[in-house]
Amino acid sequence: MLEISNDFNLKSYGRFPEELSDSKSFKDRMVEVSRLFQTMGESYLEHLGDDSKISGSEKKNLIEHLENILLVLVMLRKIDFSPLDEETYIRKDRGLFEIRLRFTDGSVWELTGSIRPEYKMKQRLFKEWFNTSFSNDIKTFYAIYGNAGMDKIITPEEKIQITKQIDRIIAEIVEMIVYIERFMLFQ
Repeated sequence: MLEISNDFNLKSYGRFPEELSDSKSFKDRMVEVSRLFQTMGESYLEHLGDDSKISGSEKKNLIEHLENILLVLVMLRKIDFSPLDEETYIRKDRGLFEIRLRFTDGSVWELTGSIRPEYKMKQRLFKEWFNTSFSNDIKTFYAIYGNAGMDKIITPEEKIQITKQIDRIIAEIVEMIVYIERFMLFQ
């Protein structure tokens, strides 16, 4: 669960689930990202219902879906594409929005970060974000991976490109969780 302080310091930590953290479970992790993305879309449409509004519990449900996708992406990053990274920084807008991922003791991970007051968070509707930005980021991730794997060998350079796309998605998810939690109006 992502904790957000009043001054927008971010913190989350956890342990990779055993059933997905085995290095042989790469395909399961890739399928899980797709499954969670699809389930999240279905959940959103279901919650929207006839009243076109989302309640607090439904908002919580969307955040849980985002956090689940975030966890699997962090696993993919650490286990499959950048296993030697003990710590990494993901920055947006010249560091006004910054995330640090730190990996310790095998399957334990920690995310910390901050959003400075000068950072301009985009005003957007969840539906538009999900159908355009997030959807395109996920499709791009699978496209980059698919292109890299066409020759059955993923080079270190291709792993760097895949990792950069994962980092972009991680930043988008964290920003959207903050936005849902603190600012978003649902329609």
